[in-house]
Amino acid sequence: MPPSGQSSVSAKEVANGQIVEPTQEATVTDIVERPVQSSSLPTLSWYDLCWDFYNGTCRLGEQCRRSHTICQVKGAPKLSVTAPTLSPKPNHLLLSPRVLDAEGPFDDDGPADSSWLGPRHNNDYSEIRHIRILPTTDEILAQRRPFMPSKDSVGSTDHQSGMARMLDVQFRHLRYDVFESVIDACYHASQQLAVSLGQPTPHDYEARQYTARGTQYSLFRDVVLEDLRFEREGIHLRLSFACPARLRQRHLLSSGHLESGMLMAVIGLDANKTLSTTFCKIEMCQSTLAMKPITGNHFRAAVVASLADPADTDAVRQALQGLKGSREKNKFVIAEFPSVLIAGYYWILKHLQHLSSNNAEVAFSDLIASSSKHSQQIAEPGYCGRGFDLSILQGTNEKGNCPAPKVGPGFLKSAASERDNVVEAICSATTLDLGQATALCENLSRGLAFTQGPPGTGKTYLGVSLAKVILKHVPNKPILVACMTNHALDNFLSDLIKEGITKVARLGSRSKEDWIGKHTMASLTKNFKLTYGENLRLGKSYRATESLLKEGAVWCEALNSQTLTWNAVREHLEKNYWNAFNAFSKCLSRREEQIEDIRQKRSAAGGFAFQHWSTGGDIKDIKAFEHEIRTWFGKTKLDDFSESEDLPQESSLRPTVHRLANPLDYSSGVSSDDVWSLPMAGRVALLAKWESELGLSHTLDRLVEVQQRYHVARETKSDVHNEVNARLLAGQEVIGMTTTACAKHWSMLKTLDLQTLICEEAGEIMEAQTVTTLFPSITHAIFIGDPLQLRPQVDQPCLSLETAEGSKYRLDESLFERMAMPRAPGAQSLPVSKLNLQRRMHPDVADLMRATLYPFLQDHPSTSRLPVPGMAHRTFWLDHQEPEDTPDPLAVGGRSYSNNFECAMISELVRYLLKTNDFDSGDISILVPYSRQLASLKERLTRTVSCSIALSDKDKEDLADMGLLDDAGPQPFRTDIEVLTMVRLATIDGFQGEEAKVIILSTVRSNLQDRVGFLQTTNRINVACSRARNGFYIVGNSTLLRTVEMWGSIIADFQSKGRIGLCGERCATVCLQCETGQVPEKAKIFLPCGHSFNVAELDSKFALDRIFEMSSSGEISDTKCSMAEACKKARQCPQCGASCGGIQRYRHLRQFQIAPVTIERLYKMFGRKMDMGASKIRKDIEDLDSGFKWFCKTIDMGPVASRQSAALIKGRMTYLMSTETAITRFRDQVVRKAEEDIKQTIGRLGNSYTSTTPSLSFNCRFNMLYLHCRLVQLREATRIIQFVEKAYDSKHMDAVIGTLRPRTIAEAKESIQEAGVLVAQSQAKMLKRVEAEALIIQVAFATLIETLDTARSSQSKDVQEWLQQANTVMAEYPDTAGLLKSSLESVKKYWHGEKTTAELWTPEARVFWEKWGRFHTGSLVYCEHGHPYTTALFRGCPECGRFVDPTVPAPQPDYESRLNRDKFLAVLQRMTGTH
Repeated sequence: MPPSGQSSVSAKEVANGQIVEPTQEATVTDIVERPVQSSSLPTLSWYDLCWDFYNGTCRLGEQCRRSHTICQVKGAPKLSVTAPTLSPKPNHLLLSPRVLDAEGPFDDDGPADSSWLGPRHNNDYSEIRHIRILPTTDEILAQRRPFMPSKDSVGSTDHQSGMARMLDVQFRHLRYDVFESVIDACYHASQQLAVSLGQPTPHDYEARQYTARGTQYSLFRDVVLEDLRFEREGIHLRLSFACPARLRQRHLLSSGHLESGMLMAVIGLDANKTLSTTFCKIEMCQSTLAMKPITGNHFRAAVVASLADPADTDAVRQALQGLKGSREKNKFVIAEFPSVLIAGYYWILKHLQHLSSNNAEVAFSDLIASSSKHSQQIAEPGYCGRGFDLSILQGTNEKGNCPAPKVGPGFLKSAASERDNVVEAICSATTLDLGQATALCENLSRGLAFTQGPPGTGKTYLGVSLAKVILKHVPNKPILVACMTNHALDNFLSDLIKEGITKVARLGSRSKEDWIGKHTMASLTKNFKLTYGENLRLGKSYRATESLLKEGAVWCEALNSQTLTWNAVREHLEKNYWNAFNAFSKCLSRREEQIEDIRQKRSAAGGFAFQHWSTGGDIKDIKAFEHEIRTWFGKTKLDDFSESEDLPQESSLRPTVHRLANPLDYSSGVSSDDVWSLPMAGRVALLAKWESELGLSHTLDRLVEVQQRYHVARETKSDVHNEVNARLLAGQEVIGMTTTACAKHWSMLKTLDLQTLICEEAGEIMEAQTVTTLFPSITHAIFIGDPLQLRPQVDQPCLSLETAEGSKYRLDESLFERMAMPRAPGAQSLPVSKLNLQRRMHPDVADLMRATLYPFLQDHPSTSRLPVPGMAHRTFWLDHQEPEDTPDPLAVGGRSYSNNFECAMISELVRYLLKTNDFDSGDISILVPYSRQLASLKERLTRTVSCSIALSDKDKEDLADMGLLDDAGPQPFRTDIEVLTMVRLATIDGFQGEEAKVIILSTVRSNLQDRVGFLQTTNRINVACSRARNGFYIVGNSTLLRTVEMWGSIIADFQSKGRIGLCGERCATVCLQCETGQVPEKAKIFLPCGHSFNVAELDSKFALDRIFEMSSSGEISDTKCSMAEACKKARQCPQCGASCGGIQRYRHLRQFQIAPVTIERLYKMFGRKMDMGASKIRKDIEDLDSGFKWFCKTIDMGPVASRQSAALIKGRMTYLMSTETAITRFRDQVVRKAEEDIKQTIGRLGNSYTSTTPSLSFNCRFNMLYLHCRLVQLREATRIIQFVEKAYDSKHMDAVIGTLRPRTIAEAKESIQEAGVLVAQSQAKMLKRVEAEALIIQVAFATLIETLDTARSSQSKDVQEWLQQANTVMAEYPDTAGLLKSSLESVKKYWHGEKTTAELWTPEARVFWEKWGRFHTGSLVYCEHGHPYTTALFRGCPECGRFVDPTVPAPQPDYESRLNRDKFLAVLQRMTGTH
């Protein structure tokens, strides 16, 4: 974060691309919010308008008596509620840093007119239902502090009470938390825009920006609207921008910028000093390479975005008015917010507004929103009836089978002895422990139940047991299971399915589990039969949305067009120039029954005539005119028109053409009475006149109105789908979803009358999110969690109860915590069940929890495990006094902290633990409180310790956002070969719910100011200290941390056991020399039998030094004998003779023994995948070829069918997309990682496995398959372009094929470069067959370019070199590369124009892939160059083969040496008759 006092702005800094930081002086500008211009559309009453047309489509067409005008509608039933207009004083942009918290972040002066000073801005409403979820520009510019009601007290400033007040508080708190950083970034971006107005855009600049308050965002400059589209989500804007140098080429796509689903703002400033802000959801980004055909350079990239709030038509009108205006007068930038996923909060906020505006009921509102200070009575569940039969839980435990118990009604009111008897019976008959059995009974007896489960106490197991009991008791009503995260939800549903509950529906699409696929709504609805009424309503809703979708596309095309279009001018002509309108609309009309959709009919009726007239097409020869008529409707022959269609005949057109060929003098004026008689100059003048009369607003307002209607039509269609889905869900047993999905599908779920809710992770869920799960019909809500572990995460500290100022608001206080441990003065807590038997931590680790938060916690016998290998104690505090690193405020992640001293200590401790060879992947995890320490440890461990590092997706995203992670790609696929032990590295907040055998905690903070930081809260300390199963080691400054009460108790426990000490006390030398990596001589290793030995002593007894090459520190580096000999040696405890097979260090022997078999199986898998990919590509080629004739007959080039034609082309262009994706995914996630693992494993196996260094070809082979996919797709694009241009010699084809030609050329050039890289890689690895194939495919790509590009000479020289090089390789290696000779000859003919395509999949080429698909195990060998192959299928290496020097003539047969001269002479004598 840059310091607040960074230098002031200058024009020079802007020109040089420096980061612009506003000046400190409070310079007030005259920049205000751009006023919303009123719509130019006429206003009609809804009963005068055709309601079918308004909702989508009218089949009556022109016969309909009601109006089909695109207009504003007065009194429409489904229009959103109009908010009252606020009239605040306009807020102005300041050039000083935005700092609002000089007197505190919030203002307790009420909102809107209840404030003494009046409204703060135009979104400062008293009722939350009127507040726009996304900030307005005036709100961004506001200087007054926002109103924020406290969570508890009801004072004079509060305008509501009860549930209404609770909803109001939660909405305002959550909205501020989500959008305060957005507002701060937008304000800073507006300042950047203001100071750069009138300055040229720098050639390069830094996109990452920091505000004075530390908010990070990305800023992209010089934004231009390239085009508009109307897609399924409504209006899409493609915005190009000046791309920073480091993000050019393809770097933007892997940079983490502009990712799909994230929020961005388009901020504009015009010459009138008015500012507009339009929030969009990112759909996709396009690199500079993809944009070059459009922009003509490599400096501009683009983003395609939809409206974040589709109903906010004012926002899109404001943006488009500026974006379509003068580029010199209007400047735009894009502000990207990398951490704001709009879908994550939008539906929650929308739901709170819905509950508030409709006075909707919320279950248990009398308990959760009551202001009473008296204890509240909780009723039993409505379906309690005669009690609950628990026979479904009956199992076998150590006490044997027992009768099935039952929990009767009134359980909580019965005597304590009776309750104890029931609980004891449950424990005897089931596998539940005492705490779980008690909680089960209490949860079944309370309508609103809370259960606290300390770490490792089986919270999920209790939840599953409750679900089983309730489903048996209430079989006809599904249970709603809600969780905060997809990970927790999938775990819970997985456990339910394992227990036999299979009728599970999973709503939402962000699950990463493969098994969840058959439980999604998409899968469940496939075979679900719809009723007649549902089919009818779905059909009607689909027709409506499709019709509006087409109309939206038409108006987008009108705005994209540089000239006036028929749809833009039609209504204007009909109203003001009837003769001209009649001349166009009646000139070329089909019969009305031919086109049902009135919107399409309008385009067809006059569209062709107008466009033909406006370009002077009718002045040309009559034959050209007829051809244009045909191509408009996509007809190739005039006979294709049926007799029922009205078309002008040649005889009727000839007089017009004759008249136009001899035009009169129209210089005296322009008339629209007879438009067909005007010469071209007169038409241009008339078009200019009409365009000036219409203006931009005419087309823009109609597009916005269609967008609004389309949004309503989509909601209507969604309502129909919800009816179907609700009927399907009613037949399920369990419905699982996240709280966000609950809010999104609330209306549908409400119709199910759900009775039971089970909420997991309840302690991590905000109240605002919890409310979305409390449907009015819920009579039994079970919340399971632990409020003493991590709380809900908030972004604004001023709303957190962990800060003094946030204690009034407590957004991070869950409903569970507020009900169980209320902080409001005088508030009574609700009863909470507690689990008390933990099965995770060893008792020594659990002692830390008992000494602090859970004195009642007990240990299960299974927690008494073996000691940590190599460690004398399973818990220890490595104390130090070394100071933390001073953060650099100018560096990325300046607010985060690190401690290099702790990094060094932890890396050496990890190295020591790994040397015992007793830890599998994931056994060791390192926890840190700060992302900067996470990055420092990752870098050091990667550099100094032989282990692979695992990061969670969330931690990787955080590091990438802070610029601390170079590689933010996906986690590599885990192969069957584990060469390196994987160590998990995570932040504390990202590790809740997980565990590891050994946990190492870095506390980081060490300073003289007694600043503890994140680790001062008990919840975070609790999570950090409760993740370890066997061993827990803390590295930190105990003197600093003991100032926190909970840390003081933990440190006291360490001290009482003598397990704390300064680094160096337990070492032979001083601490800094630990980095030498020497293993202490007395390192211990513990065998499964319980006996322990020094590692060196046990190695000696097992003669490990005779089997492996070992370093002085005990690290195994190579083998000395064969695998068979190594594994024959017995490994038994020297003291008792028990097996040592479970010890990782000696289990290496078994792993090395099976390594060759594992490697061979991997080769077999790769071969099968290669053959599958090649077969799929060949099948796709056959499908495309066989379907091309159908494509040619189906496609239309006229604008009437432009959208359908574009969809046809897109379908053929993306036909291989699934194949390409499967190939690249397997290559990136499996092959690349596995090749490295295989090489390292073979290196560890040594000469006993192979004497050659492996040189694997699989990654190159999958790259080749990828290039084949690209070639097929680009060949198809070329074929489509050639067909369209030949069959439809018309300007209308541009509406369909658009930029296909330049895009194809650009992608072909890029593919040539990738093939060139493959040639270089294959040469380095001696992969001669790959080299030849890559050269051939380069020629094929070059031929595509030459086919589409007139500059043929640009590729000729390169192609000749590639052909010559391929010939040479084939001649030198005839057994491998030489087999591709027929492919080379085919591509030569293709290049010279003798063939229309190149046949690369020749029979000789296919044999290679097919043989790899039949790979046999047991016959693996390596050639002299290290290429693996199977002798069962290949006579020699299929990649390199034998070398033949073409310069040396082939040896002639030595017939003379084989000749028997005596026999030969005898034969000659017999033949000649001589002796």
